[in-house]
Amino acid sequence: MKTIRTQLMLGLLAGALLCTLLAGFAIYHLADNESNEQSDRQLKQIAAALPLQLVANQLLPATEDLDDQIAVQVWDQDGRKIYFSQANMGMPFQKGKGYQSVSFAGETLRIYTETKSDRLVQISQPVSVRHKFAVHMALRILSPLVILLLALIVLIYFVVGRTLAPLDKVAAAVAIRSPNALQAIDLSGLPEDLLPIVAALNRLLVQIETAMSAQRIFVADAAHELRSPLTALKLQLQLAERSSTDELRTAAFAKLHDRLDRSSHLVHQLLTLARHEPDQAKRAFSMCELHLLAQQSVIDHSTYADSKSIDLGLSSDSISVQILGNADGLSVMLSNLVDNALRYTQQDGKVDVFSGIENGWPVLRVSDNGPGIPEDERERVFDRFYRPDGNADWGCGLGMSIVKNVVDLHTAEIQLSSNQLSGGLVVTVRFTSDAVIHPAPRHKAVQVKQD
Repeated sequence: MKTIRTQLMLGLLAGALLCTLLAGFAIYHLADNESNEQSDRQLKQIAAALPLQLVANQLLPATEDLDDQIAVQVWDQDGRKIYFSQANMGMPFQKGKGYQSVSFAGETLRIYTETKSDRLVQISQPVSVRHKFAVHMALRILSPLVILLLALIVLIYFVVGRTLAPLDKVAAAVAIRSPNALQAIDLSGLPEDLLPIVAALNRLLVQIETAMSAQRIFVADAAHELRSPLTALKLQLQLAERSSTDELRTAAFAKLHDRLDRSSHLVHQLLTLARHEPDQAKRAFSMCELHLLAQQSVIDHSTYADSKSIDLGLSSDSISVQILGNADGLSVMLSNLVDNALRYTQQDGKVDVFSGIENGWPVLRVSDNGPGIPEDERERVFDRFYRPDGNADWGCGLGMSIVKNVVDLHTAEIQLSSNQLSGGLVVTVRFTSDAVIHPAPRHKAVQVKQD
């Protein structure tokens, strides 16, 4: 692929050369016409200037320029040739008066014939001589054009180089950037044509810096959070090895299993969080039915709800609605919301999942009657590894971060509020700009209740 500089240079030089050639052809054409007109007038003037008395081979003033190759012949009324200016001129008399072109001895001649004092005068000249004059005239005119073309080539070279210098400046500015230095490119001094490109490049650099910063923070947080459970696992394993009785050893291994469950949950949440980062390329969206996703989430968590005697099910006023979204991400979001509600709701509590339309927008809602979250801590629950104080159940503090990432991926809104009817927490996800509402047939609600 040729560079822009090369394409501009070749294009401009080819255009200049083509224009020069066209100008040369036009000049030659005009010079040839002018030469024919002047030579025709010259033939007529020579005929008018001939003396009345002529002697064969007499040198005439009009024929002193031998390059003109003008031949003069005169006949009397009886058709006898009484004068000829060139001894080797044997062209016969041509009938007709005025100008005419005749082929003779393999050459085209231009002839002028008129009657003068009862004599027929015929003046002739080879057309090739006229063409030579035209070429000579055109070359004299084209000489300045050739010099102008050379000057234009030099001018094009410097103008193209100067015009593309800002591109070299931008390229050099990008080349010195590194993953650790992604500062914006200075826009001062750049032409207006480059400003949109450099501005877009600056926005990309900011996005890359944000993504890399988030990645660095994620890796640092993950390393910090994994260090503690791994250390605890090692200590618990040492305690199990040092146990002197079967009872102590059984208790130690039970504690070790609990530590492994926590570590597995942490790793699973970390992988899920990394997979649903909003800065990743947007996944392919498809039509997703929120009601079916809510039903499946209730089914998936029914066993855990049974173990805590929690009434888990779909709200009776839920309806089916379809949106354009990522089914995997929405399932993960619902799973974390339901899991959090079950984890922090007391035994014999209640958790409801709702899907429907409110104020014209699709909505997913998970509500419980547990202890809830203090209003001043609700914004912080979306921070990675943050867990409100006073929670007895173990966790890693990543569930709500994953929920927030999925919400951002769908350009939706999430709101945490208090359950006005039975206390507890209500988490509402409202889909807005990217949502496409398609009402679907209502499905039978799935309800998990305890006897």
